[in-house]
Amino acid sequence: MKRLFLILLSAALLAAGCEKTPPAVEERHSLSVSPAELNFSSAETASLTLNVSSDTKWTVSVANGGSWCSISTFSGERNGTVSVTAAANKTTSPRSTTITFSASKCDPVSVSVNQVAGKEEDKTETVTLSANPRTWDGQKRADVTYQVNVYSFADSDGDGWGDLKGVTRHLDYFETLGVSALWLSPIQESMSYHGYDVTDYTKINPKLGTEADFKDLIAKAKAKGIDIYMDYVLNHSGKGHPWFKQALADPSSKYRDYYFISANPKADYTKYPMLKGTTYQSGEWKPVSSGSPKITISKTSEAVTTGTSDWNLWFWQGDSSQAIRFKEKGDGTYYLVMNISGSCGMLVRKYMNWDAGSKFGASGSGTLTEGKEMELVGDGGDISFSGSGRYKIELSNVSTETLYYMGCFSDWMPDLNYGDPAQAETNPCFIDLAASADKWINLGVNGLRLDAVKHICGGISSFNDKANQTLLKKWYDHCNATYKARGGEGDFYIVAESWCDTAEQMAPYYSAVPSNFNFYYWFTLRDRIGKKQGNDFAKTVLYFRDLFGKQRSGFIDAIKLSNHDEDRAAENLGRSLEKEKLAAAVLLTSPGKPYVYQGEELGYWGSKSGGDEYVRTPIKWTKTGTVPTKALGDKVDTQMLSASISVEAQDADANSLLSTYKSFSQLRNNYPALASGTMTEHGTVNSTYTRAKSLAAWYLTSGTQKLLVVHNFSDARAAASFGTEDITRPVGLSGSAELRTTTSAGAVTDRTLTLGPWSSVVFVLSE
Repeated sequence: MKRLFLILLSAALLAAGCEKTPPAVEERHSLSVSPAELNFSSAETASLTLNVSSDTKWTVSVANGGSWCSISTFSGERNGTVSVTAAANKTTSPRSTTITFSASKCDPVSVSVNQVAGKEEDKTETVTLSANPRTWDGQKRADVTYQVNVYSFADSDGDGWGDLKGVTRHLDYFETLGVSALWLSPIQESMSYHGYDVTDYTKINPKLGTEADFKDLIAKAKAKGIDIYMDYVLNHSGKGHPWFKQALADPSSKYRDYYFISANPKADYTKYPMLKGTTYQSGEWKPVSSGSPKITISKTSEAVTTGTSDWNLWFWQGDSSQAIRFKEKGDGTYYLVMNISGSCGMLVRKYMNWDAGSKFGASGSGTLTEGKEMELVGDGGDISFSGSGRYKIELSNVSTETLYYMGCFSDWMPDLNYGDPAQAETNPCFIDLAASADKWINLGVNGLRLDAVKHICGGISSFNDKANQTLLKKWYDHCNATYKARGGEGDFYIVAESWCDTAEQMAPYYSAVPSNFNFYYWFTLRDRIGKKQGNDFAKTVLYFRDLFGKQRSGFIDAIKLSNHDEDRAAENLGRSLEKEKLAAAVLLTSPGKPYVYQGEELGYWGSKSGGDEYVRTPIKWTKTGTVPTKALGDKVDTQMLSASISVEAQDADANSLLSTYKSFSQLRNNYPALASGTMTEHGTVNSTYTRAKSLAAWYLTSGTQKLLVVHNFSDARAAASFGTEDITRPVGLSGSAELRTTTSAGAVTDRTLTLGPWSSVVFVLSE
């Protein structure tokens, strides 16, 4: 054991004395970067920071393709920071690069840098719009009616009067206007040119043609898909109607009950069922003598008289005239004595006040002969006499009773009496008048326009709406039954002139007839054009439609501008062609049944202030041709009827008012939604839209077809954003329009429509 210990000790000492130097270890440095990845979540320019930890110097580099990524420094020593900035990404793709940190005696450290995709820059494009409607299939849908003053529309025989043949010869004109019905002014026998004082409800006025001419018009119009409507006067007949003449001449005649005739109308007023609920208006009752006075003249030596009777002689000689009162003898005869020297003229009057009573005159040549009796007639002609000396003029056969008849419009239009409105269908007057309507319906007439219906039961100042409505329903039911018995399709059409103070007062008339003229539509349109405000127009139209719809489902709103009883629309619009085009476009893009008044499509102006004739002007067909003026007594504005306003000139001008009517009427015929679609307000451009108050916008929808209508009620350009709504298919345009479309990343973000002054546009949104 001791030996072993010594051996080991010797070995250890030997080893210690022979130790070798160990090999050197290579020096290393440290390098770290955080975070290990940079992510830019915005496409806009942004900066992020990298934190570097090291014990030595280091450098930084950005990989090829990373020029969009910049760094704040390319080198550093020991610990530090590096700011990394990503430029705005204007591409639509995300991008990446690598930043590498390097140091001696260290492994390189790489940091991934990423940036999200950018958005494509917004693009705007502005285009000038033009209409591109589809090809018309030839089907009439628009339901446009044209009002014809037959007496001044077209003269076929050169006698100065418009006539039925003239209307027939121009049916092609109505075709170009897309018209599906003609409302004819009264064409029955009458005393005046306008025809509203009918003397025979069963006959055609010979100045306008014959019954054969009327049949021909109905047949040829039907072949073109055009209905004929007659104007019918239920409120009154003419003073010259045989019914009225017999009513005055014979108290026992049945026709005495066809009118309101009384010796004491104030006391008898309440006895008439039609007048219940109204009040007596003395000015609406006209006096008339029940007799036919006779006059004689003879020489006399009696003293000149001074009479006191209301009966008087209106006497004129040369430039002087005077009213000379008769003396009453007490036996129903009258006389006066006066001096006469030479030729003179005279008329007999029942009242000193010329406007209050009847005049009597000659029925024939009018020459009074000494000693020879002359029978006088009401409203007769001048009586002439020639003599020298003192004469006695005697008046006989004068009734002592004064009768009065109701003629609320005038003394030549006596009101008709249908008895109790609740039982009107049993009244002889109603039966006779309905029989006359049956004749025309069976001849092929498909509609009636009823005149002045508000005044049938009552007068001008006081009337009974409910009684009127009861009577009208009786009339409509009768005419509709006749029409259906004839084999007519659907229901008979009747439109009433129920011109009330307000739409609310007129609305109940829809309980009686299917259609009423909407005067309030035109008043609203005229007012808004004047104010240059369109944003609440659709709301107002919808209010009217809701009001009428509560009275009758399937009501027909007869919308219009002016007519024969109003100042012309062009007159109201300041004779501005641009405003007239706007009014036409609005009319023909509104829900309802549009009416176009004769000459309105040509821009005729005129005011009633000079007489009704000046708003009933003849059509000027050619640049140089004549017009029928005889019916109007030459009360025609010939300066207005220049070559440029003629049909010939406007037909050749694509920018004329006539062309606007034609294009929008055809558009209405072409698109069912425009003709009969449901109207709704636009969601943005409506009564609450104040950024451009002049703009009016609404939708019209029928089935899958949806249209957008936009009008500018102003003389300045107006713009509105329609969002992303697809208003890229304009099919109707009047004036000018521009569409600015904004896209982002290829998607539409906005469409802004700008309309020129008084301009209109119609878009198809879906079909």
